[in-house]
Amino acid sequence: MSMLDEAREKINTIDEQMAKLFEQRMKTVEDVILYKREHQMNVLDPAREQAVIERNTAFIEDARYVQSYRQFIEDVMTVSRNYQKQVLNENVIGYGGAKGAFSHIAAMKIFEQSELRNYTTFEEVFQAVMNGEVAYGVIPFENSYTGEVGDMLDLLLQYDVTITRMYDLKINQNLLGLPEASLTDVKQVYSHPQGLAQCSLFLQGRDYDLVPYGNTALAAKYVAEQQDISKAAIASIETADLYGLKVLAKNINTSTQNTTRFIVISKTPSADGNRFSLLFTVKHETGALMQVMALMDKYGMNLESIKSRSLHDQPWAYYFYSEVIGHINSTNAKALLEDMKKVCAMVKVIGIYDREESEETA
Repeated sequence: MSMLDEAREKINTIDEQMAKLFEQRMKTVEDVILYKREHQMNVLDPAREQAVIERNTAFIEDARYVQSYRQFIEDVMTVSRNYQKQVLNENVIGYGGAKGAFSHIAAMKIFEQSELRNYTTFEEVFQAVMNGEVAYGVIPFENSYTGEVGDMLDLLLQYDVTITRMYDLKINQNLLGLPEASLTDVKQVYSHPQGLAQCSLFLQGRDYDLVPYGNTALAAKYVAEQQDISKAAIASIETADLYGLKVLAKNINTSTQNTTRFIVISKTPSADGNRFSLLFTVKHETGALMQVMALMDKYGMNLESIKSRSLHDQPWAYYFYSEVIGHINSTNAKALLEDMKKVCAMVKVIGIYDREESEETA
């Protein structure tokens, strides 16, 4: 046996011992989790973490290894902290916007028995999923009338999360005002740009000043706070009840089939589902996108949806979102992904889920 082989054998033995010690450490961390849950303590205790790092680093006798071991212990503490967040927040769901927003309504319907936590922006929901503050995030993805919602595809490209579920929520928009207001009093209408667009036929010719707002619920909250009968908001019935507003005009969306598709995002992908979603970029070669389409056909994959988006840091370059009907663990799907990697500059699986339709209304 060579010197290298002997060294590797020793490392293997040490690694086995470290794995057993790691398991013991994580089981003890679970005791810490129970205590923190009972006493409603934060996961991160900076003073305690720094003390652990300093204490353990002091055990190293060879000065050559001190800095490396400090980094090792810092990484161990990060792993412990992330695991604590995962367990403590396994029943916490994040959504974007204020209470009463359609994201809030969708989250309540999808996760009926969970704790819901709201964030100001949708990107903050992505960040909360990434850092373990919430187990899942509920995000509006596209609307049947106005199309894609915001920059969700960009966020799915940017953050390492996965779609685990899709949920269709029928949307009924309403014009809300103060209890003493009437339809003739309204001069300014506040709502999310999607809400304004979904009600374009109702708003046409009324000479309202249309004011885009962060989301429908925040618009309603603003109208309630202003106490100005000339201001109204487009939002849900639930939002009217929440902020003490009156429905001045009911079901004003142009399409009677107005539906928003929400996605549920997580750090952990589903094991299987009847659909999967991809983001990919093609190489700058003639017919590159057609090669991808040919591969879909070759492996019998039904391409249900495909969209293109510009890459912001690369002028005149694009990436593609596609939704594929099929099971990702099937032989054909695995072969498709392998062959796509040969003709694409990037392929990223961003979702594995079962398509779930809903007739719920809001």
